[in-house]
Amino acid sequence: MEEAMNYTELLTKVYADDIRRLSSYIPYFESRSGKDVASSYDGSVGRSDLKFPVYDSNLLRFTDEASKTTLMDKNYIYQYRKYRITTEKQEADAIAGAQTRDVELLRAILSRYVLEGRYKGARWVEAAERRIFLNVLKKFRELLEVNFIRG
Repeated sequence: MEEAMNYTELLTKVYADDIRRLSSYIPYFESRSGKDVASSYDGSVGRSDLKFPVYDSNLLRFTDEASKTTLMDKNYIYQYRKYRITTEKQEADAIAGAQTRDVELLRAILSRYVLEGRYKGARWVEAAERRIFLNVLKKFRELLEVNFIRG
């Protein structure tokens, strides 16, 4: 019981403001797929043989804002190991089934995609395409609402 209270407090006191702020991006992610959030550089400024994505400004704003929140966990890989998540399906199932006690796992999943996207160009597109950002934000919002009603 004490452990559940700690996660509820984390959710409603420590993470609540950041969850609310990032939840404003839910409509954006609902209206986008992975292909919609980035395009390949078209060479309009100068010729380049390198292929690299040009990200949608809303996606960049989201990842920048998310990276500055209390929801980021630089040790996200620990939670993946703790929950034994090794596949995309396990990750999706973990998000869908997350409870208040799994708030640290949701932070880890969000952190993985936000932080890795800084050096793995396709990670942000993958998160949008697989609806990781959308599903994590919706789950955070749902858990926050449930715990405010309960509390």
